[in-house]
Amino acid sequence: MWGGPLFHRGPIKTGLAVLLAGLLAALPLLAGPADALASRAGRSQPAGHKAGFGAAEAAEAADPALREELARIAGEFTASVTAKTLARFGNKAGKRRLDLLAAPSRQYRDQLRADALARLRNAGADLAVSQFFVYADRNPATQLVFLAFFDAAGQTVRLLGADFISSGKLRAGDDSFITPVGVFENLPENWGYRAEGTKNAKGWRGLGAKGSRVWDFGFQQAPRQFRQGVYDSQMRLLMHATDPDQGEPRLGCPDSKGCVRVSAAANAFFDRHSILDRHYEEIASAEKDREMWLLRTDREPVAHPGSYLVVGDSSITSASR
Repeated sequence: MWGGPLFHRGPIKTGLAVLLAGLLAALPLLAGPADALASRAGRSQPAGHKAGFGAAEAAEAADPALREELARIAGEFTASVTAKTLARFGNKAGKRRLDLLAAPSRQYRDQLRADALARLRNAGADLAVSQFFVYADRNPATQLVFLAFFDAAGQTVRLLGADFISSGKLRAGDDSFITPVGVFENLPENWGYRAEGTKNAKGWRGLGAKGSRVWDFGFQQAPRQFRQGVYDSQMRLLMHATDPDQGEPRLGCPDSKGCVRVSAAANAFFDRHSILDRHYEEIASAEKDREMWLLRTDREPVAHPGSYLVVGDSSITSASR
């Protein structure tokens, strides 16, 4: 049986706009005891970047240079991705968990960190080197993606920022899947590509605006709807943007055909900083004459790019309530 029980929540209260403003102003206070350290990390962030739970987790890194980079990247993600999503939804959040997006509790973050680390170890991932990775919580009641970092020195996971996704939704008679859980690596054998930005018959730019990055994780087994019931079947797992006009307002709820849909802002962030391009950057460094057309010419790679997309499901436990 795939997934787990949905969470039941009451209607969003009318004072949500005021609550969001308060959440953004008080992020360091809401994310847990470690946030007492975030004020120090926040001083090293560029002007305009709000310190939040990501800064608190960055502040726990032992190495000063790493601590500074994680704080900078966390602040940039909060300002350029999370803040845009909060502004887009405003007081029209519907069933979306804005509290988890703005200030996920320490308990929830502990749950995701433990799940990510267990999955990486069980998958035989390369944990000898520190690296960024992406964690997607497919729980229908959360639908969040986290910018994450694995610190090899302490064998710990740090969550640096969050945004909404749309994972797979089963539709009768449609070629749709439930996004599979597991660890999926961005390998050159499944060379990614960029969206052409063309519209389908319904006016959708299914992979996002022209030039949006598409990460290809190859063929995977995932639950699919058949007449006889739901059974595992083969799908091509991608992570990509969605139609900026029709698809982005639907992020935060299951809506894809099985792939992980992210916002245009998150797509650009992961792409610009080579978050999942460890192997591609190694090729670019070793083969100077090779045409690496997939990588942005204006990219600013992080010091420790990674290659793993980890998909979990917090509905299996109750920490995200």
